[in-house]
Amino acid sequence: MVFFHFWLIMPDEWKTQAVRFPMLMGHSFNLETLFHFTPLRLLISGSGAVGLFFVLSGYVLSLSISRHGMASYERFVVRRICRIYLPFVAIILFAALMLVLVKKAPLTGVSEWFSNGPWSVYPTEQVIMGHLLMTGTVPLLSLDNPAWSLVIEMRVSLIFPVLFVLMEKYRAQTLAAVMILYFAASMFLNSVGQNPPTTFTNSLIFTFEYLPLFVVGILFFQFRENIRTFYGSRSSMVRNAVLPLAIILLGVPAIGPENAVGVIRNLIWLVCTTIGSVATICVALHNERICGYLQKSHMQGLGHISYSLYLSHLVIVLSMAYALNAIMPVWAWLVLALPVSIAGATACFWLVEYPCMQAGYWLTRRPVLKPELVG
Repeated sequence: MVFFHFWLIMPDEWKTQAVRFPMLMGHSFNLETLFHFTPLRLLISGSGAVGLFFVLSGYVLSLSISRHGMASYERFVVRRICRIYLPFVAIILFAALMLVLVKKAPLTGVSEWFSNGPWSVYPTEQVIMGHLLMTGTVPLLSLDNPAWSLVIEMRVSLIFPVLFVLMEKYRAQTLAAVMILYFAASMFLNSVGQNPPTTFTNSLIFTFEYLPLFVVGILFFQFRENIRTFYGSRSSMVRNAVLPLAIILLGVPAIGPENAVGVIRNLIWLVCTTIGSVATICVALHNERICGYLQKSHMQGLGHISYSLYLSHLVIVLSMAYALNAIMPVWAWLVLALPVSIAGATACFWLVEYPCMQAGYWLTRRPVLKPELVG
């Protein structure tokens, strides 16, 4: 997602400028071609990254419920609020403060999206409150644009324990109901041209367009042993083909419900993202080489700060852009943006995210009695 936003920041002339490669007999290519028609597409596929995030969230939340049981819905909700919402609040308030401090003049030399989209609304009390209430409408996401996916994550988290139980007891009926809700939401929002939504009601309906991805995560959890056995029993050639398949399916579709592209194309995106996400998680869990690489300290470190990085990177880049755009060229502060974003995310993790997580554990530390011990 970080590279996706860097791609959106670049001015169009950078993407279309031809570059010659001597090793390819003098043929010229541009960044637009390179990042749209090669596996590098995955680096700038924001919709694919969000889809994978939702499927993985469904799987991880299922693991959590399985380990700790369904003894307390309140405990689950409190921990999710501390885990997702409280860091979100901190970043929104930080973004509002930085906008007031550093946005003194319009940005130049960047894309139209970056100059007119993020931080396009002054942070009045009403605007800040609209963000904090997670209304999910377009004007009330401008302080931190990636927050639209966190709105969906938070909403689904509130109903996830119920969804998990329904998938355990009434799988076929629940799957049918989820898909009916998906198609109804997709057809309605596309008919009124509100993807992304501009009203709170339509924002709630918009959530149903992503609900199937969380259900896929639950299904992956339920059939995890079957998937592991099936993957392990395949030939090495088939197992090695799974990762390229995931890269293609997650990287190629530059579409999704948030882009208002129509019911059929949204469905194509959903199918591609589902298969690509399942393939990615399968490789990460069961491919020894990939699994070993993900266990390395630097990858574990990135994993720890991944939520903070997702939440804060655009705010950090915006702050740098408005503070430095007048004194250094765009390419210079863009080069600095990645290491500064990682450093900022690390600080955000230790100063905000980790204390919020600890608060969640502290607030729910009281043990829940087993049913047979009550009374």
